Amino acid sequence: MIAGIAIGASGLVAVPAEAANGISTANYYVNNPAIGSASAITPESATVSASIDTGGSFESIIPVSSSGLVWSPIANIGMTAEKWNDGTAPSLTTTGSYAPIDGIPVSGANSDVSVTITDAKISNGGVNDPGISNSGTPRAISNAAADDYSDVTFEYDPVSDYDANGDLPGPETNQAQDIQVPTVAGLSSVSATIGAFGQAAQSNTGSTPLTPGTKYYYWVVQQAGATTQASNVDVAAWVGNTSGSPAAPANNSYKCYPNVAIQADPTLASYLAPGAVVNYGGTSLPADQGPCIYYYGDTGGALYYQSPNGSFTTPAIGSVKIGAKATVSGTSASVTVTDSSAYKAGGTIDLLDGKKLAGTAKFSLQPKGKGSFKIKLTAKGKKALKSNAKLKVAAVSQTATIASVSSWDQPFSGKSVKL
Repeated sequence: MIAGIAIGASGLVAVPAEAANGISTANYYVNNPAIGSASAITPESATVSASIDTGGSFESIIPVSSSGLVWSPIANIGMTAEKWNDGTAPSLTTTGSYAPIDGIPVSGANSDVSVTITDAKISNGGVNDPGISNSGTPRAISNAAADDYSDVTFEYDPVSDYDANGDLPGPETNQAQDIQVPTVAGLSSVSATIGAFGQAAQSNTGSTPLTPGTKYYYWVVQQAGATTQASNVDVAAWVGNTSGSPAAPANNSYKCYPNVAIQADPTLASYLAPGAVVNYGGTSLPADQGPCIYYYGDTGGALYYQSPNGSFTTPAIGSVKIGAKATVSGTSASVTVTDSSAYKAGGTIDLLDGKKLAGTAKFSLQPKGKGSFKIKLTAKGKKALKSNAKLKVAAVSQTATIASVSSWDQPFSGKSVKL
């Protein structure tokens, strides 16, 4: 199915159009997503928000003249009249023509939606498709309490990368995990955390950290409506035969239909009957090809809405300073650690004598904090203590379970400690 896109007074408008061998739902109207503010901003993460219109609403109907309904020429919207009676307005059956609008049902609702399934009879080129009896006829089909949702993704890109790519998302653009928002009447608020502050958070979430001291653009991309309560049907018209003149394409072609639409048509329903098959190149294949995701307005899922850009700047991150001289008392030693950052710091310091581990010091500091932490000396370190050797601060801990010397990512300042 092909969907047209026009800009109307209420925002981006999807205008589905009927096509051969396809399915179309009623016109629906969806406001463009609005970007929200960024909060909880750290050097390597931020929480971003947006407001979306999922399109979910109770069915509405609008009078349409016999010549059709024409909106502003700028909007480029056309609406075809239908005789419409699904119990919502029974008095309308004999008094003119009406068209349903807002065709993405509220999630879990039983309200009807107008569906037109077009599957005409085809008999040529080795293809023998009986078509369906109600081809091209608008019908009221219940949503049957399906779980309808809108798929939302936050994307973000450093401003420098965005600008260098001609004011378009550049190669450094990243995405947060998709969010599935149930379709509801009105607006929905959505938010997501992008990046992760500190190695511990990165390990727990698998998220890539943002870059400290960097300005970012962020925006939301939204698919207006979808349902997972749908099936791929391998229909005879769309399964090419290898014989015939001219030969039809030798490849399967599946159509994703909502289950409620399939069950509403006897021909389509027969394809999902137990053991139903279609013939492909002389081979019988299952007509039911399993579950799929049906996107209202566009079965290919290509119809998306994008918000304007928002922006935020990650603050710079300070360093953890290691004291150049240890405090020695008998057979023990301590090292001074100072956190010059506005963020807490903690982790493990490894001290090396050559390439051998001489000792470790675990530390934990509050923002702008300073403390003395005992060095746990190895046998190599105890020998080094007797000679007042200078130990090297390892760039990466060999002993900690994380891959950084600081679980909050502040780099170390100080390359050696003299015992």
